[in-house]
Amino acid sequence: MVLTAPAHAGAWPQPRGEGLLIVTTLADRAERSYDADRQSIDDGYFHKDETAAYVEYGLTDIDTLVARLAWQDVRRLRGPSLDHAQGLSASELAWRRLIWRGERAVLSGQLTALIPGQGENVSNQAFGSGDMAGEVRALAGRSLGQRGFAEAQLAWRWREGPWLDEARLDLTAGWQLTERWQILAQSFSVWSVEDDAPGVRSFDQHKLQLSLSRTFGRQTLQLGASITPSGRNAIEQEAVFLSVWRRF
Repeated sequence: MVLTAPAHAGAWPQPRGEGLLIVTTLADRAERSYDADRQSIDDGYFHKDETAAYVEYGLTDIDTLVARLAWQDVRRLRGPSLDHAQGLSASELAWRRLIWRGERAVLSGQLTALIPGQGENVSNQAFGSGDMAGEVRALAGRSLGQRGFAEAQLAWRWREGPWLDEARLDLTAGWQLTERWQILAQSFSVWSVEDDAPGVRSFDQHKLQLSLSRTFGRQTLQLGASITPSGRNAIEQEAVFLSVWRRF
């Protein structure tokens, strides 16, 4: 038997007329930052509480509509300056198309529009800062026998205004421990791909995430945590999250 598409492996399309809803509650904290020399320094604090809804829907057997909304209560203290926002962060609307499917592997492409909100829109900038942005993403996934899968996503994000364009790399490996239990190991990396601009510093940030999930019929419950072991001009974030997935 070939492993079917896992809920979080975006390279696999949703079947026509079917979808997936993931609601996530996250607590994200940072008491330190990485400076321009990648050294961890005491740099105030960052607190974010977020509830996000992520939806995929199969328009056809090869076309999937993707959307994400996130409500945040986020604070950042740097020196004497406190930045606080409550409201939507950048919202995402995307179209994904299956390009190629083999017996065990798939390749997809995705176009995304990002609409700024009141919260986090651009790394290292005041909350609410930012303009429209667009992203092109390549997604490749492969099943590993009957129990595992691996996926890689490579993206380029263009930002309007003075904000720096970004390159992104997301990696995921999943293993089905039992019929109902699955473990996921993931990494999320982002690099600005332009030099410093007035008021805008180049940066990179790299996160590692581990989670465990259990299915209950058409629902799945996921609990996980992430750390930021490396970065430059970026905060040293630590987060825990709880997600509920529902297929429809």
